[in-house]
Amino acid sequence: MQFGYPRPQLERAQWTPLNGRWKFLFDDERKYRQPAEITSWPLSIEVPFPPEATASGIGDTGYHHACWYEREIEIRPEEQQVILHFGAVDYSASVWVNGRLVVRHEGGHTPFSADITHALNADGKQTITVCAIDDPSDLTQPRGKQDWQLDAHSIWYPPRRASGRPFGWRKYR
Repeated sequence: MQFGYPRPQLERAQWTPLNGRWKFLFDDERKYRQPAEITSWPLSIEVPFPPEATASGIGDTGYHHACWYEREIEIRPEEQQVILHFGAVDYSASVWVNGRLVVRHEGGHTPFSADITHALNADGKQTITVCAIDDPSDLTQPRGKQDWQLDAHSIWYPPRRASGRPFGWRKYR
């Protein structure tokens, strides 16, 4: 399943969506701090769907404190900047390109970007790794109307954890 530009009326000629199949793992014990520590990827996920959604290929509605995503892509470094853009990643996100940390972001409801030009391999083979952290028990963390309990109560909506919104990369001159 492939998705187009999230706002077709604003599409850029050099934009490539990164939706699709990614390697995936839950890290509830927060065992990993960086991608090099991960030796096995037991699951795969269809981005942009969150792991709770059946369409993601996972359909796990439990609480998970951290989720890791990884995907290999082909980007030839040129004389242009390469910007990696995320529509949003719950609540705290760290992003590595080829094992190099390129950005950390807090605020699961806000988009963010990173210039990844400096982290690209010359041969064009790139690995993007994302760690999304969202502690459901931290009631000080902004959450909109998402419930922190497993079963929705009162006015709270059922929880959506570690969601992946559409993201992609683009080149700038």
